[in-house]
Amino acid sequence: MTDQRPTPPYTPASGDAALQQAGATPLQPADPGRIGPYTPLGRLGSGGMGRVYLARPADDSPGLAAVKVIRPEYAEDPQFRRRFEREAGVHGRLRTAYAPELLGTGFEESLLWMATQYVPGLNLADAVRECGPLEPAGVWRLVADLGRALSALAAVGVVHRDLKPSNVILSTRRAHVIDFGISQAVDSSAITGTGSRVGTPAFMSPEYLREGRCDAASDVFSLACALTYAATGHAPFGDGTGVDVMHRVAFEEPKPDIMAEVATVDPALAALLAGCLAKDPAGRPTAQQLIDAGSAALHGHTPSWHEPLGARLLARQQAAALLEQTSAQQTVHLRAPVAPASGENTTPRRRKKPYLALAAGLAVVAVAASAFFLTRPSVEETASVSPTASAEATSDAEPASAPPSSSSSPSPSETEEKAKEKKGKESEAANDGSSGSGGGTDRTPSATATYGGGDGGSSSGGGVSTPTATVTKTTSAPATPAWISQCTYYSGTELTVYGDKNQRVVQVQCMLSKRGYSVGDAGVDGQFGKDTLTAVKQFQSAKALDVDGEVGPNTWAALRSST
Repeated sequence: MTDQRPTPPYTPASGDAALQQAGATPLQPADPGRIGPYTPLGRLGSGGMGRVYLARPADDSPGLAAVKVIRPEYAEDPQFRRRFEREAGVHGRLRTAYAPELLGTGFEESLLWMATQYVPGLNLADAVRECGPLEPAGVWRLVADLGRALSALAAVGVVHRDLKPSNVILSTRRAHVIDFGISQAVDSSAITGTGSRVGTPAFMSPEYLREGRCDAASDVFSLACALTYAATGHAPFGDGTGVDVMHRVAFEEPKPDIMAEVATVDPALAALLAGCLAKDPAGRPTAQQLIDAGSAALHGHTPSWHEPLGARLLARQQAAALLEQTSAQQTVHLRAPVAPASGENTTPRRRKKPYLALAAGLAVVAVAASAFFLTRPSVEETASVSPTASAEATSDAEPASAPPSSSSSPSPSETEEKAKEKKGKESEAANDGSSGSGGGTDRTPSATATYGGGDGGSSSGGGVSTPTATVTKTTSAPATPAWISQCTYYSGTELTVYGDKNQRVVQVQCMLSKRGYSVGDAGVDGQFGKDTLTAVKQFQSAKALDVDGEVGPNTWAALRSST
């Protein structure tokens, strides 16, 4: 049953609250203002392949969308785009209420995107983590709903291949299966590479792990793993992503204590899950048998989700209704403003007359310019560190530069770039590149674990201290920090994360090393490994940033600051 109360009028305050209640976080200055025909409202999350936005049609037509924008290094790869289009084709064939509808795709202005219907709900992983395991009636409701989803997939010849709690969305009306990013059409070649194992080991089927074979029966096995998690809060073969979990899934029986917990509350449910978890695919029930079993257990009725889950889902549905009734113009305020620099006075001041403000502005410019020309370092000491994402960003496919050292010299292209910056952007050099985009986020939800290859949140990043030019009585140039003068391998702000291997990593490691952080015995090697991850987290903690180990716009700015 859904709440029939009218949706209250939209106001900026209610819009901010609704955005948060809908599961999104505010947009940042670096986020696009338009994605194809959609206007982003907030961030829903991100992973190894890109970022997902909550959006509405720019022409104010009804409905909300979840729009996935692929990371540029993938989007610019023609082969990846072909695979992406094939995946969209697979999703487009699906017509069921138990999976969000594909609304469209596009590749415009370097943005490769895919839009699907937004489902206002919680994924099963978050629902269990925040509201506790489902009651037996709720699990039986999942059996019936997800059985219908698998039946719809099988009807168009699609195997999901990554059914897990985070890919199941619970709403007030039903359960939905999402994320067909690694699905495969039975009548086409695999979209992922031959021999790869893509997914989350604790929810993979044994035949997929052992032989790479994946079909409708494999999806039933994975579904049973997700149902066991829904009932107990644990995967049937234990939690984790390591080799030990893979071995248990492939060759051992489910953990007795976990299955006994299910049997204690509902023996019939435990028996059904045991059949779904059979090592022999031929012994597992079909999707239709799951539908029949779920319907029989529920006696034709649809039980409510347990509390507080039911209330959470209702609130999310109401928030989505409020956002949906607004116009694109009304939601402009949802984009987060540029964060003020650390220590900057944010107290509102009385507005001055225009001519006084102009005179004050001219005076500040004159003083700042004088200070810059008196204190600026030489060209040889100044690094090109403009923190703006641009075509200068080095592709992950390119080999990493040689590790920097105190005696390293810039390449001719770098020297030419420095000369251009000195001539046209000297004020940026005076600020050591720390006042670029002025915002952005660094936190990203964990990406799907992979086995043998495959594909791969949101909070404010905090202000970054911006040095101020001051007039001094000495003519000697101040010493440029080593992390600025000697780490000149990359000048953008693209997200750089654990597992990356490129010039961005060289830049991060170089700056961390020059600041006194250890990046491991191998030193600056361009490999974003565990030691580099630890160093990044230590630096973020010292700078009062979000400690997530990922180098986004705010962390880039802090690394390049002179303090």
